[in-house]
Amino acid sequence: MPIESGDLNTMTPLDGVFEIIISKDKMNATLIQNQKLEAEYLLTMEQLRSWIKEHGVVSGINESNLKVIIDHVEPITSPIVIAEGKSPINGRNAFLQANQFGAETDENEEGQVDLKKVITIPSVSQGQTVGRKVEATAGQSGINVFGEEIPAKPGRDFILRPGKNTAVSEDKLSLIAQVDGQQCIDRKTIHVYPVYEVQGDLDMKTGNIDFIGNVTIRGNVPAGFKVKAKGDIRIQGTVEAATIISEGSIFVAAGIAGQGKGLIKAKKDIHTTFINQGNVEADGDLHVNQSILHSKCTVNGSIYCNKGKGNLVGGQLSAGKEIFAKEIGNSMHTQTELFIGVHQQVLADIEKNKKILTLATGELEKLNKLLHVFELKEKQGQVLQANERIMKLRVRNTLLQTEEKKVTAQEELTELNEELEQGQTGSVRVERSLLPNVTLTFGKYRRKITATHQNVKVFIMDSEIQIVPL
Repeated sequence: MPIESGDLNTMTPLDGVFEIIISKDKMNATLIQNQKLEAEYLLTMEQLRSWIKEHGVVSGINESNLKVIIDHVEPITSPIVIAEGKSPINGRNAFLQANQFGAETDENEEGQVDLKKVITIPSVSQGQTVGRKVEATAGQSGINVFGEEIPAKPGRDFILRPGKNTAVSEDKLSLIAQVDGQQCIDRKTIHVYPVYEVQGDLDMKTGNIDFIGNVTIRGNVPAGFKVKAKGDIRIQGTVEAATIISEGSIFVAAGIAGQGKGLIKAKKDIHTTFINQGNVEADGDLHVNQSILHSKCTVNGSIYCNKGKGNLVGGQLSAGKEIFAKEIGNSMHTQTELFIGVHQQVLADIEKNKKILTLATGELEKLNKLLHVFELKEKQGQVLQANERIMKLRVRNTLLQTEEKKVTAQEELTELNEELEQGQTGSVRVERSLLPNVTLTFGKYRRKITATHQNVKVFIMDSEIQIVPL
């Protein structure tokens, strides 16, 4: 039934003819016609507008559809939308925007960068601003068809903290390099690390590398070698069955030929040209320009292999968010397994941060009680002994450190829980062919491809794995 205003005491001629249906969220008003207007009644635009307003619908009026109603001689047989609300635009979360000190590169006609032709390593100087916090926005309120405001959800803020060899500016919005070096971008901060360079292949003379900063190898890494770095690792040649572990990102220009051995592992992203029989792990995303063949790749973010040939064949590929390729499988129907959804590490990190939060909360309670004892003594005029003064300072310092742990754990938990929710929206996108004998697993749901599909997206909806055109 139409919604009538509180002070409307009489029925208008239109009440028996038309009816207004309001959606549950009050964002949509639809008009249906129950009977024909009397022949002598000439309906005007002003009368229709006035009648709609009397029924409370005042915002988002669709004037063109009102004209359709006015101009329609015969009764309207289908519902027609007469007003639509405006949805709120939620605020943007605060984020860290890193300043780009780009490497010199060559691009082809398609705008693709050849990592082999990187000439200089991006570096920063002491005192340079390496990044800036972009503050959260409040968002923009919406309005329903009754003219009622729909508040927007404000963006989430975060505390900008210094990284290794960077300091927070006085306005708490910028990070300043404290040394010369190479920047390494984290989610909430930026580090500046010194650079260790190898001018050529890694060999017995150089030996294995374990460095506190960034590592650049201007040649190949043969089988059996190990390279570990606190920052990024950049290799301009090929990596064979070697172990490469970075707390930043890893860049391998010529590709990874793992022979089923070795490990390439990054806390952030991994970029390379191809992977053949490799073992690859990343907390961030995996970007491959050409092919991933018979490899085991596990990432918390997404796997992108949609440049060049862009094919995935054989092995096991696991992504927390998305797998995007030009072709998955091959004409020989090689068994290829894809796993999409929340990575096990996300669940482990949630439990870890819950424990940190619980311990920090309990510790803060104890420390505050102890500090209160000292402060009470001082209020009562008692002079603290030397050991008590030292203890009070220690308690204060520990309080600050523990509070910092608690805040960090809370922030991590918020982001991890959001990631957990988003894990239900993982997908596989294929620009060309999805071929038979490819198995897709979304949590407890599994589907084996038995026919060739072209240009499709695969995702889970209503507890079923759906394949739809892109």
